[in-house]
Amino acid sequence: MDSKSNNFGKIIQSPIISCSRRTDIPAFLMDWVIEKIHNGYVDVINPFNRKQVSRVSLLPEDVKCWVWWSKNFKEWIKTYKKNTQIFRSYKGHYFQFTINSPSELEQNLKISLEERFSQLDWLINEFGLTSISFRFDPIILYKNQGEDRVYSNLDQFEYILEKVSALGLTQMIFSFATIYNKVNVRMRKRGFIPIDPPFNKKKEIVNSFLKICNKHNIQVKACCQPELLSIEGIEQAHCIDANVIEKLAGEKIQNIKDTGQRKGCGCSKSKDIGGYTGIFQCRHNCAYCYASPAKK
Repeated sequence: MDSKSNNFGKIIQSPIISCSRRTDIPAFLMDWVIEKIHNGYVDVINPFNRKQVSRVSLLPEDVKCWVWWSKNFKEWIKTYKKNTQIFRSYKGHYFQFTINSPSELEQNLKISLEERFSQLDWLINEFGLTSISFRFDPIILYKNQGEDRVYSNLDQFEYILEKVSALGLTQMIFSFATIYNKVNVRMRKRGFIPIDPPFNKKKEIVNSFLKICNKHNIQVKACCQPELLSIEGIEQAHCIDANVIEKLAGEKIQNIKDTGQRKGCGCSKSKDIGGYTGIFQCRHNCAYCYASPAKK
């Protein structure tokens, strides 16, 4: 990651832009993205030190690939069709597409599985299979308050696997939900009791869905959960993978480990341009959100 100077100070030049781990920008903020591309840069507030602001170049000569993270690419696709030349001025686009079973924990995600499969199909046809990472993420177990029954978001797992496999995808990235204190508080406030299963239970669940993945020739990779790598059939995820991005961009990308992420992250270094406050509060409002949903 290089830098150059102007009146603002040093401008960060990152060959990989992450948009965004912190919030679903493709679903809600594509007008903002186009505005920042026209400006040629974006000012990014450090979420851990709000006084620290970095100016990040978005010029095509500096950015080799955008990594787009979303549960719903409807607005992204619409914006791409209106601004195709702008998007094609960048050498690569890499999509982290999360498709979980519809769940009461994702009540604001008002789009059917079929619509999302249609989006996935469109992205594959436009950008190729190498550009797509399918995520079933996170897997979460919970109870409704006042009930003993344990629920999960795995009920349509096999159906989803059948669909993505039929489209030609051969990998799945997953994790079990991390029950941070703010996640626990939010879920209980909404009437849900999150469950953090012990390793043996996780292993039982993983072995069960591995049979489904093997049936559909889907390779399984764990994100930020190194303890799961001891389970046969589970590999380390590299969600932002410089080796893949090299193929998309058609030029050498230095593969530097991103040390600024969670324990067990296998990602290559990038610059994330999202945030957690203001316009970045995510309107999906997922109950298990690690970031900052618009509804508490």
